[in-house]
Amino acid sequence: MEEIENKYSIEAPAAWAPQLSDEDILEKIKESDFSQQQYDDGKDFCYFLRKIEYTDDTQNAEYNCMAYSVQQPGTLEFASVNEYVLYTSERIVFHRIAVLRDGVLLDKLADTKFKVLDNENQSIDGVINSSKKVNITIKDVRLHDILIVEDTRVLTFTEKDFLRKELIKYMWFSPDVYWAYGSYEFDFVNQRTKPISYKKMFFRDEEGNLQPDETGTLAPGECYSMKLENFNNGVDVNREVYPFIDFATAHSYEELVDFVHPYYQTAVSTKPLAEYAADLVQKLDALEELETKIAFGIEYVQNNVRYIYNEEEMHGHRPQDPWVTFEFKQGDCKAKTVLMKCVLDYLGVDSEIILVNYNADFYLNYYLPSLFNFNHVILKINHNGNSYFEDATYRDEYGTLGNRSFISFLNYLPIKPQATLQQRESFTYPDFAIYDDILLDVKENVGYITVKTTYRYGRANSTRRYFKNTNKKAIVDNMNNFAFACLDMVEGENSSDKRQLFKNAEMNIVEDDKVNNIVVTEYKASVDSPYYVGTGGHKYLKFYDSNIVKQHLKDYVHKDITHWQVFDSEKYRVTIRTDKPIKMDDEYTNKQLNLDYQHFKYSLKKKVDKYGATADIEFIPLCNVEVPVAEVADLREKYAAVGKSAYGLGVSMAKPGLWDSIKGIFGGK
Repeated sequence: MEEIENKYSIEAPAAWAPQLSDEDILEKIKESDFSQQQYDDGKDFCYFLRKIEYTDDTQNAEYNCMAYSVQQPGTLEFASVNEYVLYTSERIVFHRIAVLRDGVLLDKLADTKFKVLDNENQSIDGVINSSKKVNITIKDVRLHDILIVEDTRVLTFTEKDFLRKELIKYMWFSPDVYWAYGSYEFDFVNQRTKPISYKKMFFRDEEGNLQPDETGTLAPGECYSMKLENFNNGVDVNREVYPFIDFATAHSYEELVDFVHPYYQTAVSTKPLAEYAADLVQKLDALEELETKIAFGIEYVQNNVRYIYNEEEMHGHRPQDPWVTFEFKQGDCKAKTVLMKCVLDYLGVDSEIILVNYNADFYLNYYLPSLFNFNHVILKINHNGNSYFEDATYRDEYGTLGNRSFISFLNYLPIKPQATLQQRESFTYPDFAIYDDILLDVKENVGYITVKTTYRYGRANSTRRYFKNTNKKAIVDNMNNFAFACLDMVEGENSSDKRQLFKNAEMNIVEDDKVNNIVVTEYKASVDSPYYVGTGGHKYLKFYDSNIVKQHLKDYVHKDITHWQVFDSEKYRVTIRTDKPIKMDDEYTNKQLNLDYQHFKYSLKKKVDKYGATADIEFIPLCNVEVPVAEVADLREKYAAVGKSAYGLGVSMAKPGLWDSIKGIFGGK
């Protein structure tokens, strides 16, 4: 009960924050041509925002004081009811809640109802969240009021916050483009005993040109200040990165890793695996091949130890002891990764724990060095001259090293002495992740379709999960829809039900090799009159798989963020056979393509005869590579070339001769 009561309080601002009187507030709320323009545009307006980030060796605190209009019904909703999510050692202090109505400032603190609620609803899914949320409801906020809120969010360091006490990471982002500000003031106050670096990025001049990054250092007692007047954020949200300023304790990555490495080293080396996991060791020893042992050890940790994500402790970097993880069969990413490394250490396989951030991978090259740049821990395995990356939190993954799922990311930080930020090299798959062997055999106006697909690597794992978790009828329906699109068929007049169109359809796994991680599926169906009918009644047989064409690049117009390429290697063989002659000189029937580009190789080769044709397609991309913005246009052109009828097979049916027409009249074959 004491914790709940301490989650919020009503007090005056701290000594380092402004001490604003009611007169000061009223002086800051001024109408202008700028504010009127926002109202004319149907928006609300923020008269002022005073924002201070304060940090010392005992706390981080964020002060906010703002006044904004309530002209729109949507604004009224969040103005009347709001929530503040607070972690265990956080609390919020309310200094002022008021409205300006008809020129009169009304105190609304007495009219505000405060509730402290649990912010936990995912523990059954393994997400442990110790946060609370303070819900506030302000009575009688009306349209055309001006709402004034002044508060401070305070994080007081406890023993669990040892990393936050030692290091700070704060990101200032430019405001949302909806709001315009009469006055916007931001200060970052460093009262710690250590200097704090800052880096200002993705700011633009009035013409929209990107400005050089600005860096600096705040000594203890110094303050970074920024003030904007009549400010409207002009960032093009669909093409540009929001401007931001990164603040972090001034350390190199080498210094940061040396700070946390002992915690991981202690967890890994204190007890040998055989001392606390004798049954696992016995199973490993019973296997003959080292590759099989490695795969078994990885899969054991992934599938037998439940993943628990504890938001409060994620940034603690004190991993749970591996014998505790093994005994209780649960742990967060740090705990599971440490246990996986202990298994590989027992097998004599070199590995290292690394930090990653899948979601912010692009920005890691821009951020100042900080352990808070990362939100996940995985394992890098160095084996037989190759590097493999395994995520201990994955499940239902199979295969020996080299045949397992590929995890897409670029930057990582090894947890070993004197390590710094690393980048992975780009690569091409050693084999095709997808190989489709397609046959469309048309006899007497009936098409018999067979699609045999071989999946490898992550595609194999995904396919197993798909068949495991999806209704069999739904699987067939999805494949029917796929075949319908590839054949370029048209919806029937009386029904769009593909089950009526594709007869005797079935879809099955015909081979499942978990050691080499290969899954083979086969789809079979028949369809009446599979022809595409063009102008003048001319008939074609087609099978064009649009998945081959990487169409997302058509809409890629970002000015700041590089294009991240991580496609699978793909191979397709499309064969069409027919009992009617083919027009062998048709342009699209004979179209071929060969591209040897720096970011991918693509080839389409065809063989055509009077009653059949085969297309062999190979797509071999360079994976895990950033394509610079300046090269995206050229890359788009290369993929567009594939899209010009170079991603499948189509044959034009020859017009029937006189004898064929006579046979047709009399029902001849």
